This record gives sequence, C-alpha cells and structure tokens, in this order.
Amino acid sequence: MTNKAFLPGKLSLAIWLALGSGSVVAQQQQETKTATEQDVEVIQVSGYRGSLSLALSAKREAVGSKETILAEDLGKFPDLNVADSLARIPGVAIEQDAGEGRQISLRGLGATFVKTTINGMESASAGAATDASGGANKSRAFDFNVFASELFTQIDVNKTVAAELEDGGISGNVNLQTARPFQYQDSKFAYNLNARYNDVAEEVTPRGSLMFSQNWDNKFGVLVSAAYSEGLVQSEGATTVRWSVNNPSWVKDSADNLLTAAPVTQLSPKGVYTNENMEGIWLPRIPRYSIFNKQQDRLGLTAAFQYQPTDDLLLNLDVLQAKLDSTMDEFQYSALLRGNVSSKTSIYAENLLVDANNTLVAATLSGVPIRSEARQDVSNSDFNQMTFSGDWHATDALKISFLAGTGKSDLDIPYQRTFGLDSFNSTFAYSYDSSIDPISLLSQTGSSIGSASMNMNMPSFAFAPAQAFGGSYSKEQLQQLMLDPSLYSLGLVRNRSQQINSENNNFSLNFAYELNDELTLKWGLNHRTFKTANVQYDNGWKVLNTSTNKTSGDAAEALVQKLPAAERAGALFGISLADAGQHFGNAASIPGNSTLDSNSWLTTDYQKVYNAFSAADFFVAKQRYNATYDIEEKVSGVFVQLDFKTELAGKELRGNIGGRYLDNENTSGIVNLDHIYADGYTAGRGAGADLADGYGWRYTNSSNKDFLPSLNLAYDLTEDVVARLSLAKAITRPAIADLASAIKVNTPDSKDPTATIEMGAGPTLMPYESDQIDLALEWYFDDEALLALSVFYKDITGLSKGTTSQVFSREQLSQLGIDLGDTDPATVTWEVTQLMNTPAEGVRGAEFIYQQPFSFLPEPWNHFGIQSNLTWIDYMKDLADPLTDVTLSLLAEETSRLAYNTTLYYEHGDFSARFSWNFRERYIKEYLDKYKDEGNFGRGYEDKGQLNFSSRYKVSKNLSVSFEAINLTNAATEQWSDVYTSRPVEYLLTGRQFLVGVRGTF
Repeated sequence: MTNKAFLPGKLSLAIWLALGSGSVVAQQQQETKTATEQDVEVIQVSGYRGSLSLALSAKREAVGSKETILAEDLGKFPDLNVADSLARIPGVAIEQDAGEGRQISLRGLGATFVKTTINGMESASAGAATDASGGANKSRAFDFNVFASELFTQIDVNKTVAAELEDGGISGNVNLQTARPFQYQDSKFAYNLNARYNDVAEEVTPRGSLMFSQNWDNKFGVLVSAAYSEGLVQSEGATTVRWSVNNPSWVKDSADNLLTAAPVTQLSPKGVYTNENMEGIWLPRIPRYSIFNKQQDRLGLTAAFQYQPTDDLLLNLDVLQAKLDSTMDEFQYSALLRGNVSSKTSIYAENLLVDANNTLVAATLSGVPIRSEARQDVSNSDFNQMTFSGDWHATDALKISFLAGTGKSDLDIPYQRTFGLDSFNSTFAYSYDSSIDPISLLSQTGSSIGSASMNMNMPSFAFAPAQAFGGSYSKEQLQQLMLDPSLYSLGLVRNRSQQINSENNNFSLNFAYELNDELTLKWGLNHRTFKTANVQYDNGWKVLNTSTNKTSGDAAEALVQKLPAAERAGALFGISLADAGQHFGNAASIPGNSTLDSNSWLTTDYQKVYNAFSAADFFVAKQRYNATYDIEEKVSGVFVQLDFKTELAGKELRGNIGGRYLDNENTSGIVNLDHIYADGYTAGRGAGADLADGYGWRYTNSSNKDFLPSLNLAYDLTEDVVARLSLAKAITRPAIADLASAIKVNTPDSKDPTATIEMGAGPTLMPYESDQIDLALEWYFDDEALLALSVFYKDITGLSKGTTSQVFSREQLSQLGIDLGDTDPATVTWEVTQLMNTPAEGVRGAEFIYQQPFSFLPEPWNHFGIQSNLTWIDYMKDLADPLTDVTLSLLAEETSRLAYNTTLYYEHGDFSARFSWNFRERYIKEYLDKYKDEGNFGRGYEDKGQLNFSSRYKVSKNLSVSFEAINLTNAATEQWSDVYTSRPVEYLLTGRQFLVGVRGTF
C-alpha cells in the first residue's frame, strides 16, 4: 500500500480540503524555481479519516512539535466556532461562554500564553462575555468565538519554538489559514446549510456557509466565502457572585482579623446568635437564580486572490472580515446580603446551619433586601484584516518571501443596562442541603448554630418579600407574595458602556538560501505595531461640588430610590417572567421545595423602566477617567536560522538552529488625573480647564531587548519511530490592561474608611520569559496510526500582585489625582497594590497521543477508529496569602493539571459518525485578593467534560445530509471561590444543541 500522505524531498506539505465537500483536493505549493505542474502531486482524500491521515503526515515530517487540523475537521464536525474545533488538538483545552468555546489554553498554560496569527499575521480579537463569565477581554488572549469554523481550511499549532516563528507564544503558536483559489481545480461551489436548535432556549436558528472559487490554470484565481449563523443560547442555574466571612471583631491592624480591610458585610446578632459565635461564618454574597439569554449573530466573509505571473513568483491577497453581534438578556432574583455595612441595613440571623468548613449552608435571615433584576447587554465585535504576501524564487537557491498586513479589532458595548425592583425588610431562607426545607426553615427560630451538608448544586429558596420574621407560610402563599408588585419598588437604574479599539500592522521579509542539499540558511526581519484604546462609561458617579471638589450622596445609579414612592412603585414596573417572554427550568433542575421558579418570578419590565428614566440625569453614563488608557507597542525583530539534514548512524537527522533578536518599545497613556475632579467623572479641573477635552495625558515609555535562541532536532530512530528534541527561550508579553498605567482608588470617608490604590503596572513591566525543553518519541506503528509521548519543561518568570503600606504627601497624592480635602495626608496609610515581575518557576508536563483506525478488526469493527490525547502539567506558583502573608504553593492561573480529548469515529460506504469527549480538570481562573473586605482568595472552575456527536449520510457524490448534537450530557459550568474551601459561585447549564443540515458541491 502506497502512503501518499508522506511526501518526498523539497516539497513541503500544503493540504487543502474543500469546504463542505465529500472529496477534497490537497495541492502542494511550488518550492523550487523549476517546479512544473507535473511536480505538484494532487492528493484525493475522503472523510474524516482521510483528513486525520494527512494531518498525521504533516506532523511526522515537521522538525518541531506540530499539530494540524484540516478542513474535513473544521467544516464537518459539530463546531460552533474555531475554539471548538481546536479542542480536539492534543494539549488544547477551551474555556466556554454561552455554550461555546471562547479562548483556548495550550499544554495547560493559560490563554494569554498562546500566540495567534491569521494567514501568517499576528492578530488581536476581543469580544464580550456573559457577566457570569468575566466581561470584555482586555488581555492578549485571543477570542476565537468571533470566527465561524467554516472560514478556515487549515489550522497549524506549533508547540515548540523556532527562530523563524515570530515571538509571543510560550505555550505555542496557532495559525489560522483561510481558503485560497489555487487549492481547487477550475471552478468550485460549496454550500452548507443547517438548522440549529437549543433545547433550553427552545428556538430554531439558521446556520450556513457558501464558497465559490475560480482557478484559471494556476495563473490567476479568485475565491470568496461567507459564513453566517444565528444562535440563541440560554444559560440558567444558581449563582452567588462570591462569599463573605463574618468578622464582627475586626479592628484595624489587629493580628486576629479575618479580613485585611474593614468588613462591608455583617450579620446582626439576635437571640442565641451573637457576634462571638457567628465569628468566622461564611455567607453567600448574593444568593440567587440566574438566567443568561444570549442571542448571537455571527457573520464571516473572506476573499482571496492569487496571481502567478511566472513559475518563480506567487502573490496572495487575503481579506477577512468577521462580525459577532450579541444581545444578552439577563434576569436575577436575589437576596442582597452584601454591602450592608455602608448602607446601614441590618440583616438579622434567625436560624443558622453550617458545615465543617463554617460555610452557612442553610439559614433564615430577616431584614434582607430582595432584588429582582432585568439587564440587557449589547456588544458588537468587528474584526477586519488584509494581508498581501508573496513567494519569489529569485534563483534556484534563493527564495524570498514577504508579508504586509493590517488589521483592526473593535469591541463596542453601546450599553449594559440593569434595572432592579427591591423589596426591603424581607425574610429569606435558603438551603444547599437536600434534607433541609427552606419553607419550613423560614418560620423556625434557631436554638443554636446547627449542622448541615452542602450536597446540592441548585439551592432551595424561600422568599417572603416585605414580610417580618415570624410568619408561617405555605409554598403557594409565598409564591403569591413574590408575584405581588405592590411589595416592590424600583431601586436600581444602572447604565454602562465600553469601547476597546485595537489596530495592528505587520511587515516581514524573509530569505531562504539553499547552500546545498543538506543545508539551508534562513534570515529575515519583521516589524509590527499594535495600538489599543479603552474607554468606559457608567452612571456610578456622585453629585459633585466643583468649588470644594467634594462628592456627596449615593451613586447616581441608586438615586432612583430618592424619588417619590409613586414614581417608582412596583406596580408600574413589575412583570412576571412568563409575561416577559422568558422561562426557567428547561435545563436546571429546580428543587421541589424552592418557592422561586418560572411561575413565581416577578421581574422588572425592562422597557418600561427605560422609557420612564432614560432621560433622567442619573441615567447619564459619564466617562470613568481612571479606566481610560491608550497603549502602543512596537516590536522589531531579526532572525537567523540554519536548517540542516544529515545522516547519523545510518538514519536521517534533520533540524534547525538559530536565534531571534527583538527590540520592543511600549508607550502607555492615561488621563492626567490632576485635571479630573474627585468624582472621577468630571474633567476641567485646574489646568485641564484650558484644554479642549478638559484633560491632558500622562505618558510612560519603556524599551527592552531580547535574544531568543532555539534548537530543534528530529531523528528517525527507525523507519517508524521519530525522536524529537527542542531547546528554546520564549517570551509572552503581559496582558494589555496590565501595561496601562491607570489607577483605581478608594478614598477613605465616614462610610468606608479603607484607603487603597490599585496601580497599573505600566509599560515598564517585563514580559514573561521561559527557558524550555521538549522531548518527544513518536511511533508510527501502522498506516494512519500513532503512539506518541512528549515531555516538556519550562522555567517561566511570573507576574504577581504585591501590596505595600505607604503614606503619601499631598503633592504625591495630587499627582495621582487624589484629594483628601481637609484630612491630613500624614494620617492616612494607603494599601498600594501593583503588579510586579517575579522569579522563574518550573513547569513540568507530559503529553500522550494515540491514534489508529481499527482496520485490523473483522467486520463491522474494522470501520471504526480512534483519536485520543491526554495532557498533564505541574505548574505551581508561590503566592502569598493576602491575610497571613504565608507563602503558598498553588496551581498557576488557568492551568488544568489534566485535560484529555477522545474521538471514536465510524466510516463505511456513504455513512460516517463520531463521538467526541473533551475533558478539562478544575483550574484557577485568577487569584483574587482585591476583595479584602470579604475574605475571598481565588476563584476557579470545576471539572468539565462534554460529549458531542456528528453523523453524515452521503446521498450522492455531491450531496450529503448531516445530524449533529453538542453537549449531549448537558454538562454544567461550575465556578467556585476560595482556594482553601471551594464554595459555589456559579452553577449554569446551557442544555443541548442539535443541528440538522445539508451539504453539497458542484
């Protein structure tokens, strides 16, 4: 049997598969000046198994560690976007938002360590997530969910570094390649049409893609493609936001404090419950049921032109536009247990039950504010990129390649509006213990602190709006109370918006000179610039007296509470969830003893509140100047690399050695806070009054240089066994937001005496650096089969927040835009938090791959096959506990110790099907010590496995029908807080999605 996947000599593998077709053509590009049409081998492949075979061939011929996904994978697998497609690559795990992948981690490292290019050019993509998932992306992590998977025909993932690869990816480099006309012979048209159904949202939405290509004898070609999809995905479940530790004995500077700042949440003692016996109890911040209803419209367009005027010159022009528009309707029915100290709201303990970790698993509380919110977020992500590239064989030995490109990524969030109905002085009971009924608990007075067990993901709730403690109620009575709008009043009108605009430009010029059959010298240069600007607006401002530069009263978003009662009566704005066109409980299993369900949920009529108050002064969203920044990054690089091939002990040794030199310049601009008044939203102070915008800018500059050497070796131990060794130094630059010099300040006052300054690190922050080694052994033991083991070690420098106590002079505070009024600055000690570089810490990891068709088995089992991989990583960081300052060894952010993917496929005749299981072990999303007044340290996500299914029947040569199912087991997204004891923050389910479609070509 001839294995055409393994291609000889100087021809590099360029495999192309037609979008949505049953058979796909892969054509190699010319590598030498004398190449003719007879030199170019055309490979016919069919089905998912064929694409795996060709990808395996590319992996074997590579010098470093490389993985490839081809169009058969992307276009014909149940992938909602490119992130979902990448999930099957060994070492890749995804982070989801609204039921689909958003960002990826590679080999266990976080998304910020992955360098992403499109058509060979570095790209930036920023989107907005649901509020539960973290909001707008201000890091270097690439938001893949902006792109439909149908736009791309090949994805390459380089897990090891070579000098010719641009810097930026400590964990690896991902390149997304759009389709080009020379991939196909003559003319070709392909289409893929689907109906998509989500069993939670209970709606059918369209999804489709089209491609047309015309190739005139490989002299000139044009290709255009479009992909469009609509998706309505509802996430529902229970959330708490965070947990707070009860610390009534807190005294400033006391060694016995459980918090590092004065508490903002405090239970009031009553009866047997005293400050002494409630000390150290953890209570949920905002226990609630949540609905995130997200409508996404995704449009992608590509155009590609190729021109080959001579056999020696090939020119490419690639244009890509992607647009993701999202509208999210969010509904929360909550008990507001947070922040009652400053609002002077007394929440009394009536009945408390805790577990062994002192977590308040079940409780009855009185004096509780109940809030029912309706929120709508609109976001528009636009991505545009154009690249012009070419390959010129100047002589038989010299090849010159160039790329010039420009791109823009704009995220516009025109509004995030939240409206809330409040019911004060309510009685509230909840239970995370299946044996404790909150309705019965509601009227029980505790005789002591009882015991309970946290054994439910969905808590049970009993709400008694505007009812004092002491009443006894049935479930039906409580539900009637919950639906009574007269017991509520409008209490929140919040308005926010944000824009993140990014632009990048890239130019590279590379040379490859073939010294002889065994040696090729490569060298080149590149220059790229990246600019990003962030502006945020909200109505969190307070009334300002410009003559005294002092603020007073509540934040504008809460000023609605000071309106006459008749103008904010609940009867004007209350509406049932059903009447709002929403539902709850299709995916989440609501406990039978919970009073809150789809039939008892009174929510806020969003449109009525907007109509009533959109013109009010307190609704105006003003620019929050301390969050405004402009950042520019310039990187110039040159590299030299020697590719070699020789024999060692009668076997082929191939490799490359080289280095890349970098010159990096960063500029960070922030608003001059001397020109901003104390409210943080009003410009024109002092010298700012003479400026057109009312303020000027402060700029900070920095520069640094790096040299990144690399060595990659691949040695054929036998005809079937390849050994690899890679040594390199790599860097990843800090998150964009971390390069901003902006600051966040909490100025002490009578309500909140804490004095904190959170300073942006600024452009002087050095990049992450890694010295790394990679060893691999790959056994190609049969046709289309692989058994491989890789081990790797990386020594990565880190970034960590450090906190110091400082006293500033009045002049220093003025430079920071802080005005203490009549307070003597010498009497104020500030807790200053800032990111700083930390020493390198070792990362160990291993990767295992097994892939094989079961051709050796008897019928019908010989039509099955498997593709599987497993990644293990040990990446621990030394972090100081924010309370005790004790150094802890903890798993690094976004690092899953274990991740694995398995696909079982079947192909025979005209029918094919496959199951895919993706698993990612629990991981820390981020270590938080900014909630010093609550006691939380860290938040993360629990284990998650997802099962997908795909099938296709080939009706004719050019027509097939498909059925696909995503998240068959309705796996939940579970988020928790605190590294010591995992307490539930988020339990959300998105349900299952089904796609029925037809594909064809002609």
